[in-house]
Amino acid sequence: MLHPRIAFAVKIAFGGMVVMTLAATAPVAQAGDVGLMRNGVLNVCTGGDFPPMQYYENPGDEKLVGFEVDVVDAIAKQWGGTTKYVVGDFKGLLPSLGAERCDLVASGIMVTKERLKAYDAVPYFVSNVVMVTAASDAETRSPLDLSGKVLAIEAGTTYEKTAADLNAELAKAGKAPAQIQTYPSASGVIEQILVGRAAATITQDTTAAFRIKQMPGRLQVPYNYGDGETYGIYLRKGGDNREALIKAIETLQASGEMKALLQKWNLPETATDVKHATN
Repeated sequence: MLHPRIAFAVKIAFGGMVVMTLAATAPVAQAGDVGLMRNGVLNVCTGGDFPPMQYYENPGDEKLVGFEVDVVDAIAKQWGGTTKYVVGDFKGLLPSLGAERCDLVASGIMVTKERLKAYDAVPYFVSNVVMVTAASDAETRSPLDLSGKVLAIEAGTTYEKTAADLNAELAKAGKAPAQIQTYPSASGVIEQILVGRAAATITQDTTAAFRIKQMPGRLQVPYNYGDGETYGIYLRKGGDNREALIKAIETLQASGEMKALLQKWNLPETATDVKHATN
């Protein structure tokens, strides 16, 4: 699935910018005990432009925010260290991990068989495709309700195929097709719903959560497609590092801290109920 990435800042080459986050005290394990730490620092590669997972809140900000940032910071806290984020293009994240420019990749990145050939990963988050409508719309409850209505889609995403499949289903049922209109950005798509030019859009639940948090009371998610995609935190193969990462994530789950972070970012409370096996 091609996820719409909302660019809040100009993407930066690796090594050009890092963001340091100080971790709190009372660690579960000392930094020196975890092979992923370098002199007490957990180096993390990220794209930095996928709200609410990781992004810059305002243009020109140097500190990343987001659910995934909070999760990785909490992991570093357990290990008694700090986090340093190396920000770069999404396509270069795993190659940078392989080149040891960082020791983890956390960037809303899907776990795939192809990626697992070269890297290890710990699945930890499931995202679903959803339909978003205006909060005042009580009639558009499922995709089939879009018959004869305008469906706004971000151009170049796989949601265009989802929309085309919907029209094929409507035609088979003898109903009028949805009027599919494409726009160059995710923000442009949302704007069409807000001003009443479109009845709905199709996007990820993470993106929907971010928009709803931005504009409370104006948007809703009446339909979840349920075809989950699993995001993972990637690391190099070998040693006990994967087991250490799993333990840290499970500790966040058991303590209730993970649930609190999901609530903070308006994400589904079951989004991190994920098995960590990759086979």
